[in-house]
Amino acid sequence: MTHLPPLGATAAGGAPGWIDQDNEMTRWMNQAQHRVQPDPRLRLLRLRKNLLRTAVEGPSRTRTLRVILYTLAISNSDPEPDFARLRTYAEGAWDVRHEFHDTASRLDGAPAPQDRNGWLAVRLLLRQGAADGVIAVSRDVISPDDAQYERELLWFGDHFSFVDLIIPESR
Repeated sequence: MTHLPPLGATAAGGAPGWIDQDNEMTRWMNQAQHRVQPDPRLRLLRLRKNLLRTAVEGPSRTRTLRVILYTLAISNSDPEPDFARLRTYAEGAWDVRHEFHDTASRLDGAPAPQDRNGWLAVRLLLRQGAADGVIAVSRDVISPDDAQYERELLWFGDHFSFVDLIIPESR
């Protein structure tokens, strides 16, 4: 019976096998090449669009989807212009059930979404089934941080909900 080394093991005697040598040569030859990283905004856009597509094209969909309008107002500013813009965007396509807003001193210095009362109310209504999704002006209203925004999108996916934006992530 022949004994085969486990996958990834070097050749007998501790000397590197031909595949290890080939991999090392490939790494050496390609070390000067630039590695192109995909734009994280594109990945987040695709994730959000898949959630939206699943909700809109669901086979059991027989009613207009119910949405919550959400905005993040800067201190001492009126959220009504944003709500008017969101209402116009939702008109005819969605059934608007609720409107929530939070306030922050700066858009990029806002607390994490899980630390905002309005956002927590949105999540609670979605978890209870009182709405199907949320509409915001841009992803920065939810979170400008990619990791936080992705966590929120994954939460929405886990709760069969969606996020729609007037201004997509790619801008």
